[in-house]
Amino acid sequence: MDPESQATGNNCIYCLFLTSAISLLCVGLGNIAGGVAVWQKADSFNWYNGAYIILGGILTLLVILSGTTRKSMPWITIYLFLLLSCLCVEIGFTIGIIFYSDYESILGEEYANAIRYSMLAGCIIVFICFIIGCWYRGSLRNAQFYKQNAHLLEKRDIKYETPRTDAKREEMANKYDKLKEKWEKS
Repeated sequence: MDPESQATGNNCIYCLFLTSAISLLCVGLGNIAGGVAVWQKADSFNWYNGAYIILGGILTLLVILSGTTRKSMPWITIYLFLLLSCLCVEIGFTIGIIFYSDYESILGEEYANAIRYSMLAGCIIVFICFIIGCWYRGSLRNAQFYKQNAHLLEKRDIKYETPRTDAKREEMANKYDKLKEKWEKS
């Protein structure tokens, strides 16, 4: 299919979608920075540090993928599936870190709480990005539907006969026109 003939969704929603992708980039880079900071503070590399760094990398790669979703329904569906998967993993990490009791003893209470709250904020941002992505997907689906079915909505050259008004109305219109002509002459 010719790229010029493909439909795009609502431009306003797409701008919101790209803005949310930029915030998703911030979350991804924050995840990487948080994982590295915890690794540095704890002086040991654990599985959750590595997994959190990898999750941040995946979120960063999703931002690159979001640029290919403007006109492609399959790409935005893949994007949303991967984003939902990342959201579930991020929520799992956040819940795990919130209830992990040794986390405070490793990092200190203040630092551990900062990491926990930033992870919670990251979950909220990823969720908002998912909702906006679903919204744009719906807009794209509607635009493609209407583009594919535009031939059904086009007006056809069908001539309809207008029904004649009854004789009494014509007679009254003629009398009115004659009175109007008299009035204008005088």
